[in-house]
Order: sequence, then structure tokens, then C-alpha cells
Amino acid sequence: MAKTVVVFRSEYGSTKRYAAYIAEKLQADLFSTEEAKEISSYDTIIFGGGIYAGALNGADWLKKNQETLSHKKLILFTCGLSNPQEPKNLESIHAGLQKCLTEELFHHAQIFSFQGALDYKKLKFTYKGIMTVVFQALKHKKERSAEEDVMLKSREMAVDFVDVSKTEDLISLVKE
Repeated sequence: MAKTVVVFRSEYGSTKRYAAYIAEKLQADLFSTEEAKEISSYDTIIFGGGIYAGALNGADWLKKNQETLSHKKLILFTCGLSNPQEPKNLESIHAGLQKCLTEELFHHAQIFSFQGALDYKKLKFTYKGIMTVVFQALKHKKERSAEEDVMLKSREMAVDFVDVSKTEDLISLVKE
């Protein structure tokens, strides 16, 4: 198997959980973006980042390493609260990625999206502010989807949708 590394940026831990599982299954090296200094010796680079307010956490690391990444097998995974099995959510995730990545990186990478977790009480001030606005909008919405109801309930209790078994297609792709 080709030499593989999993690099991640995780704000609250969900992305790190996926990254650690993938690295373990592939017997790959695992680094946070702060630790990943030299990646040129790897054949396959897997990058994971959380989605916050439509933007990819770690997009700056990807852009900084674009020259190296463009000559490697690049797999990118996102982690966010919305369910990527819903086509409109996946479309929104991809639209956000197109805004924060260069066109070359977006088209070069094979992209996977996974669902994460949310503990409102642990959010940083900025994200609490964003989520408060989201909660207010949802609270006044006449018809909410099941996913929106769960998001609204997440203000009172933590929600966790992390399911590492969803990474099997990504892992199989690397093993090809």
C-alpha cells in the first residue's frame, strides 16, 4: 500500500475522531495541521476539517500546501452537524468548499462528508453567537425538518452523530 498520512484540523473533536479511526484502519501516520510540517514523502494525503458557518476549518493549510497536494492522491473529508446523506446538505457543503478552496484543489480532491457532533455549552464565543442566530431563526420557523428540530434541541443537550463506520468507502478508496 502507498505511504499514507491523515492530516486534520478539529475544533471540538469530531473530526479528530474520524481522522484517528481512518489512520488506524489504514495504518497511516496521523497529524494535526500544526504537526504536519513535511508531507512530500507521502503518496496519499487525507485531510479532514470541520465545517463552520459554511467554511472548511483548515482550508488555509490546504492552500499553503497546494503545490505538494496537487501531485498526490488527495482525499478530503468534512465533518459537520448537517446530515450529508441529504442531497441539499451535500450540495451546500460542496458550495462552501468551492468558496474556500482553490478551484484546482476542489477538483483534484476526492471528497467525503461525515456528520459530527454539537455541544452548545462548549462552543467558543463566536460560534455561540452564530448558533444563537440560527436557533432564533429555527425557533420562529413554522415548518421545520427533523434535522432542524434536532439542531434546535442541541441548545439544551449535546448531540453526537459521529459514526466512524461511514468512512468505509474512503478507506476502500485508499486501499485500491
